[in-house]
Amino acid sequence: MIRYWRLSSRRAEEWREIRLESLRVAPEAFDTDLTDWQDRPLADFAARLDTVPTFASGAEIGSPLAVASWQAQLDARDPQRGWLLSVYARPKARGRGYAEAAIRAALEDAALAGMSSAGLHVHADNTRAISLYRRLGFVETGRENLVNMRGMPEIEMILPFRATEGRA
Repeated sequence: MIRYWRLSSRRAEEWREIRLESLRVAPEAFDTDLTDWQDRPLADFAARLDTVPTFASGAEIGSPLAVASWQAQLDARDPQRGWLLSVYARPKARGRGYAEAAIRAALEDAALAGMSSAGLHVHADNTRAISLYRRLGFVETGRENLVNMRGMPEIEMILPFRATEGRA
């Protein structure tokens, strides 16, 4: 059974562990480096959880196998768009529904917070992630020439929320 939960500041150790792993295992997927995070005190991880809604999923609460965050007001084109961030699934959890559960929890939270849509950027060659996002209803925007801080091409995708349901 897949469980999901919100990572609050009192769960900062869980976030720290999986965040550092994500930056070691998949550094190309994030706009920050392991060196930016590895020596930070636990209080910095807790502070992020106070300001950026972050969700984990796993077989048991307290042992995250996947995480996903969202943040508002990152897009001047649409201030009511929440941006999906920091999505990561541990290698042993990939293809087993854990990332999807964490993402769905983040999207539902964004919709309940009043966001009208969710957006994300994904590496153009990350076909597994692109397939997952398409299954969740995300569509490519067609925005061209997007590259991350490492100069790698990315795709922008958007998921409109249904206003009548108030959730993703």
